[in-house]
Amino acid sequence: MTRDDLLAALSSTMKKTKVQELAALAGADKLPVQELLDLCFLHKQPAIAFRAAWVLEHIEVYFPELFLPILPTFLKRLAEQSNYSCQRHFTKILMHLSSLKASMAYKDAFAALADHEQVVEVIFDWLINPATPVAVRVNCLEVLFNLSTKFNWLKTELLAQTEYYLRDGSPAMQSRGRKLVQQLQKQARQV
Repeated sequence: MTRDDLLAALSSTMKKTKVQELAALAGADKLPVQELLDLCFLHKQPAIAFRAAWVLEHIEVYFPELFLPILPTFLKRLAEQSNYSCQRHFTKILMHLSSLKASMAYKDAFAALADHEQVVEVIFDWLINPATPVAVRVNCLEVLFNLSTKFNWLKTELLAQTEYYLRDGSPAMQSRGRKLVQQLQKQARQV
């Protein structure tokens, strides 16, 4: 698939089935994954960048062997992402990468490549930005929780921030936030 073909595919409204088809093309080595990542940052039309990020997330989940080669660039450029729709998919990718349930290949690559402090800084910036949509914020909470095993100070900050959002948060924030507070308090009791 050429760049023009990819842009044409990403230019129209997509349903999940189309996203899965494009991810499958990447799995068949017919769609350039690095090009998708570049479009997430470089394309002037936010909808195209969003759709590229959505396909990229599916590639990360279903074709990790194709995502691993772009992981260093993904992490290095994370702070450049200002499109909230892309941030939603990027945080979902980071949730997978930082999860205790991540594949060993992802755990090893993420541990070896990531400047975890830089990732924490970017995700905290997204979390505390008042303009950040709730869906991105709840994903940020999960990413930070996953990374809190590496930084003890992060648990205290994360608990305070989560409790702040629980005061008048949306139903999604309330649900995810309460679970997170319970997990953080359980960890504190185990120490």
